[in-house]
Amino acid sequence: MWAILLAAVYPVLFPGGEPAGLVKVPPPGVRYRMNMAMATSSPWVDSNIWRYRRDPQTKYFCDVRGKSVQLAAAEAFSQGVDVSLQTTPEQKQDYDAILEFLKSIPQGPAKPWADARIASDDGSAQAGEALNMLARRNIFYTTHAGAHGPALRLDSKITNAYEYMQDVREKIGDDKRVLRIFGSELTIATLTRAGRHVRLQLVNYGSRPVETLRVRIQGHYTEKNIHAHVFKVADPHLAEFVHEGNYTEFTLEDLPVYAVLDFD
Repeated sequence: MWAILLAAVYPVLFPGGEPAGLVKVPPPGVRYRMNMAMATSSPWVDSNIWRYRRDPQTKYFCDVRGKSVQLAAAEAFSQGVDVSLQTTPEQKQDYDAILEFLKSIPQGPAKPWADARIASDDGSAQAGEALNMLARRNIFYTTHAGAHGPALRLDSKITNAYEYMQDVREKIGDDKRVLRIFGSELTIATLTRAGRHVRLQLVNYGSRPVETLRVRIQGHYTEKNIHAHVFKVADPHLAEFVHEGNYTEFTLEDLPVYAVLDFD
């Protein structure tokens, strides 16, 4: 049995009325914005993961009518937060499907495996944007004292969240990050561990499945000691394993919405 387990918190359907006592968050998804320099559309991920990580004890409300209830349920479950989802009757089948999958996932380690430590956070919007950018670029942080990596101080003096993220990334060094993913700009990862047991959760915010997601993770693993659970995929396939130094690279061949990979 793992030393530190993540107690499952399942998303529920909002019964109606006023969401008193709940903090409202926007529905997750992707927006495509025009890139003025290149005259092309550029995807922007609307994710609540940074909010959930910032305040995991809060109870949340998310109106996903006309949006993806499965995506909203997956991102909330990945962070272990309590969320009520407002849906239409037509979305009940999608909700039931993701809930059944979430209940099939075994308990896993809860302690974040991180690249950096949050030394301070003044709660400002500017600090929140920095947390958002770090999460979107899969640079992992924790509030636990003694964590490896740079100590991050987040406050209202941050004027450019992207530049802040790039500075943190350079301080860590891409070759030393505990995890990197390739093949999707629309996938956000969550990484936890307890001893040698590691859990990787992947949420795909895109409307289409990621067909070949490349994962680079610290540690030596083979297909035999990775247990994959992928929503909507009956037989998940991991392939093309490469070991270099203390890192393992492999490909997850299909990621529709949400996946949980357990390493032991």
